Amino acid sequence: MRIYKYKNYAQYVEEQTKANKIKLGWTYVKRPVIDSICSNYSSLRTEDGVVKSNEDPSFIICHGTRKGTEQKLFKINYPNAEIIGTEISDTATLFRMTIQHDFTIPIEEWIGKADIVYSNSFDHTIDPVRTINTWRDQLKTEGRLYLEYNENDRVCEPSDPLDASLREVWDMIIENGLEIETKLKGMHGGKILVCKRKQND
Repeated sequence: MRIYKYKNYAQYVEEQTKANKIKLGWTYVKRPVIDSICSNYSSLRTEDGVVKSNEDPSFIICHGTRKGTEQKLFKINYPNAEIIGTEISDTATLFRMTIQHDFTIPIEEWIGKADIVYSNSFDHTIDPVRTINTWRDQLKTEGRLYLEYNENDRVCEPSDPLDASLREVWDMIIENGLEIETKLKGMHGGKILVCKRKQND
């Protein structure tokens, strides 16, 4: 695993913002991906085997969302849910359901509140362990983290600082208070790791 070394945090934000503005017209998530996540969530069972499908999520967090496509797609499936996305770039203010925020930094009001946390931007973190811990802590007891990662896109550069294999990402997840239940198909050959809190966490 490699992580790009910036001169300081300000440079990290600057590089992420610059890359975001270059890619603002791109869409890296499609409806079938979000639909598969929603289908998975609707089929979840509690520890005693009870199907949770009658309970739609009430709070969904999407991290690193650029122009908010993820939030819109989740809203189609769950129109009554509160859905918020984070984006480190100042362009966040241009899009509904999006706030400007570094997804690695905890927001106290979100701790233990999310039914679903989703991101396809894990390769943009400069502190992967802290990021996993932040996202884990946002989950309700029965909540799920859907972490989409594509090791085929591995680079280590200012715009995409984390270069890790899927195995390395998998290991970081299970070493930091989460279990991986299954994998779903992501974009362009990527995988969506479906994660839940460990029972004793």
